[in-house]
Amino acid sequence: MLDILEDSLRYSALFILTLKVGIWTFALTKQKYLSSYPTKWFTVWIGCCASLALIEWVLVEYIFHDSFPYYTTHIRPFTKAHNVDHMTFLNPLHYFARFTFIGLFFRDLVKNKNWKAFFGYAVLGLIMFELIQVFVFKSYRGYDSVSPTVKNIFVLAGSGLMLYRIYIHPNISVTLHKNLYFWIFMGLFLPALAEVFLEFIFTKLYQTDTISFYKWYLVRNASQILGLILLMVGIWQYKFLRFLPKEY
Repeated sequence: MLDILEDSLRYSALFILTLKVGIWTFALTKQKYLSSYPTKWFTVWIGCCASLALIEWVLVEYIFHDSFPYYTTHIRPFTKAHNVDHMTFLNPLHYFARFTFIGLFFRDLVKNKNWKAFFGYAVLGLIMFELIQVFVFKSYRGYDSVSPTVKNIFVLAGSGLMLYRIYIHPNISVTLHKNLYFWIFMGLFLPALAEVFLEFIFTKLYQTDTISFYKWYLVRNASQILGLILLMVGIWQYKFLRFLPKEY
């Protein structure tokens, strides 16, 4: 059972990597449309996600193995000496990227000056929070439930607000299903909603029940795949971007 779950996690992670790279590649080909709007921050964020996912895949598939020449002699002794879990040490970079670039995406798209200021300060505050997590609490050493919970609450609040403002905005030139922002925020909102609940399960199962942890992690990967598909649908609507309001 454990082998099957590990294979399923590996294949789902590879599919997620493929989707991230695909979205980033497509967004780069449409930069002349996206770079003049708040979507420029989305492109930077998905680029960071794709790059980090590719690095993680290379590390897991090729580097963190006994067959790799320097793993047993240099890498494994180093990670053990510093008490670092080599499967999670890159996670803080994901949080930095999301706090920064998704936060700037929210800030530049929202019209209300108070909300604009809030997201600007929130980006700075969350970066400081993650720096404390890394350098004070050493969150890179193992599974950290605090940072992903804060990340998901931030994304839920921001994308939920933007979905509401898109819904009430009196824009009759483009229908909702052609609204790039609607699909992007749905693609951010739904996985974050799922992960908020899953984090409580992960915290209990991480060191006590590996099989159940892997099963629920597959559910988490499925929610990410759904979100990425929605993001792809959103970017596909780039041609309608010029008909949309610059702020909501």
